[in-house]
Amino acid sequence: MKPHLSNLALKKEESRIVRAAQRGDPDAFQWLYVRYKNYVYSLCMRTCKDPVLSEDLSQDIFLHVWKKMASFRGQSLFRTWLYRVTVNMVLLYFRKQRIGTLSLDDKTLQVAEAVLLRDISPIHLDDRVSLRNMLSLLSPRHRKVLMLHDIEGYRHQDISHLLGITSGASRSQLHKARTKMRLALGVSNLHRRKETELRVA
Repeated sequence: MKPHLSNLALKKEESRIVRAAQRGDPDAFQWLYVRYKNYVYSLCMRTCKDPVLSEDLSQDIFLHVWKKMASFRGQSLFRTWLYRVTVNMVLLYFRKQRIGTLSLDDKTLQVAEAVLLRDISPIHLDDRVSLRNMLSLLSPRHRKVLMLHDIEGYRHQDISHLLGITSGASRSQLHKARTKMRLALGVSNLHRRKETELRVA
């Protein structure tokens, strides 16, 4: 693209190149990469504050853009669309990092207890260990879906993107996780009642 072109001519030229890239022209996409690589990198750096991570994310973003070029409808500037793609992918990266470090700390357990016990009769837990043990009975995937939806507040659509599953699978796994937890908590409550009755007798 020639630097002396007017803004309108630049936009038209870029639109032509974008259309060529959408048809699979590698030279056209290379032109877009060269033009916008610093822009994408700077967007990543604003959030990451890490040059190496920002460079890695930039490469992943352009690979994703190459695969999704057909989804660009031209209803906005390519730069605007690229901005949205970049921000979404950076946020998705950090959400996935959070998922990998979800822990059963005291604060999480307090929230989990309130959520998981709201639909069953009150029980008396001597400590948080009982709840932690019950959560540990769930498979890693079921536990993550339960914590993401009921505790972290993510929607099923968000969970499907984060875990690489369908929204239907997220709903199914949440139902199974809740059922197992309520069954375990119900059994615990039953045992406690029996122990109390035996002591009274």
